[in-house]
Amino acid sequence: MAAIDKLYVHSYYEYDDLRRWAIAYYPELLFYFYDITLTWSGYADNVKERVEQEEKRIKREYAKLGHSCSLDEAVENLQKYYKEIVGYDCPKEQACEEVKYIISSYDKLKNGLLVEEYTFPVMNTPFNVDKKLKWICPVPCVREYLHKQCGVNPKWEWFYKLFWRGKKHF
Repeated sequence: MAAIDKLYVHSYYEYDDLRRWAIAYYPELLFYFYDITLTWSGYADNVKERVEQEEKRIKREYAKLGHSCSLDEAVENLQKYYKEIVGYDCPKEQACEEVKYIISSYDKLKNGLLVEEYTFPVMNTPFNVDKKLKWICPVPCVREYLHKQCGVNPKWEWFYKLFWRGKKHF
């Protein structure tokens, strides 16, 4: 449970659940929030701005590949781009992986999946707060954060559930 970890959420509803739980059961947690006054419209504006930035970046990266129809041509075009613009001899393996990533990102852009991948940081908590959340917080996004970033073992979840506050609401 490192003090530098940030808790990210995927939707406004997760953020709102966490904020409401904190107000009711652990108000001190609000001191660690980046913005406790975020509204739905503010969230929607943030999503729109971020998606626009990602769209520009993905189109710029995709333009490096040229208008090729095969993966090999795209890899060659990317290697040429790096050699001419940056002066870097890009290895074929690296260029191949980068081309695959760029193409998958472009596919997400075309299919409108960028909004679904949007996450934003909600708070940054020190070790002692993470320890307390492990014992008292039933909010699913916090449980996920504790398991993935803080190393809380999910097999003990049954034991932690005994001490959760507000568990009937989540």
